[in-house]
Amino acid sequence: MRPTLLGVLRTAYVVVAALMTATLLPRLGVPPQWVPDLVLVGVVATAVLRGPVHGALTGLLAGWVVELVPPVGSPLGLMPLVTMLGGLVAGLFRRSSSRSWLRAPAALLCAAAVVLSGRVASAVLAEGGVDLADGASRLLATVLLGLVLLPALLVVDRALVRRRLG
Repeated sequence: MRPTLLGVLRTAYVVVAALMTATLLPRLGVPPQWVPDLVLVGVVATAVLRGPVHGALTGLLAGWVVELVPPVGSPLGLMPLVTMLGGLVAGLFRRSSSRSWLRAPAALLCAAAVVLSGRVASAVLAEGGVDLADGASRLLATVLLGLVLLPALLVVDRALVRRRLG
């Protein structure tokens, strides 16, 4: 099985997004509660076009990449599982006959809620409490940035598939 250009671009997006989230955005002065989950946006873009199984596998692999980028703030293995569930949920929004522009943002909102729930549960178990306002602001930042990024990612994905490069 040979790698496709689309697969290489998806991998590059996940790695760059994980590095930006962990290093660049905090250095630019973005408060931690407003740092969006850029990796999840890429997982949702893949899941909406390919379905739940592909979304879950992409989420699992992307979660492993996120865990490899320091600092690791959650228990080892949690991010891959939570991102996998987010990709699975987003993949349930796949409809081959529908080109509704609301489908991808709705999938992102649901996937971000799943990931946020997993992080909240982890924080409650590990620390005994959590600040829900921080989680809600991160969810909002992810969805708002996703509204900008998702259409571009979907257009690139569809164009590469049309040219048989994906």
